[in-house]
Amino acid sequence: MERRDFIVKTILATATLAATYISQGISSTTMVTPNSGAEKKKDPNAKTIAFVLFPNMTPLDIVGPVTMLQNHGFNVEYVYHDKNPVPTEINSLSLIPTATFSELNSVDILCVTGTHNPFNAIADKKMLDWINTVGKRAEYVTSVCTGGIIIAAAGLLDGYKASTHWSFQDTLTALGATPSDERVTIDRNRITGGGVTAGIDFGLYLLSLLKGKTTAELMQLFIQYDPHPPFNAGTPQLAGQKLTDQAKEMTAAYLAKETPNYKETLTEAIDYKKNYL
Repeated sequence: MERRDFIVKTILATATLAATYISQGISSTTMVTPNSGAEKKKDPNAKTIAFVLFPNMTPLDIVGPVTMLQNHGFNVEYVYHDKNPVPTEINSLSLIPTATFSELNSVDILCVTGTHNPFNAIADKKMLDWINTVGKRAEYVTSVCTGGIIIAAAGLLDGYKASTHWSFQDTLTALGATPSDERVTIDRNRITGGGVTAGIDFGLYLLSLLKGKTTAELMQLFIQYDPHPPFNAGTPQLAGQKLTDQAKEMTAAYLAKETPNYKETLTEAIDYKKNYL
């Protein structure tokens, strides 16, 4: 793609997305799907990036990477059991799949993004089976936030260093991976991002690998990604022990309330993962 065309397409895509959110702001339910429902013609020679959808995922985990990758000549698919809207953890915001697990059996880049509670996702054995089967053949296996827990449960992170949300590092260890404190970790063909906002960094890293550093730098400039957070509390190391302990207590209480049997679910996932090894 010529640089001028790339600039124009990026500006138009950004403007269209903003207009869509504004026009749908009064709706009781917002459905987000690629190309505003229009079927985009797929390039048989282009790489396919598949984002796995599941209920109660964190929208920012997936929106960041998709924004980085969507207008660069890839075939982007959003995959789930069926094509009904998939609810996210934000009220009235759902994502619409473009393909089902049974329809898509080969991808170049597999990406699983995260959720505040990955235990329901790792209990979905059919989804884990698909992730394992497709991931073993993919050029890159990737994740953002607690998506790392899901691909680990699918047997794809054994013996790999990986990033995930800091509060789930022990869970990642239990599933066979070696946790990394890096915002993005690249270990061979595994690319994993840390919690939530790390999805933007992850997307830029992946874009640089697929399309080159200059393209990634242009994308960073277009989205004006130069974060200066108002507080210095974005990691446990920066936040300090008191805030970190408070966050851990809140997380444990929430998990116990939403999924009382989450420890048993993890044990079952560890046992089920033996099928993949």
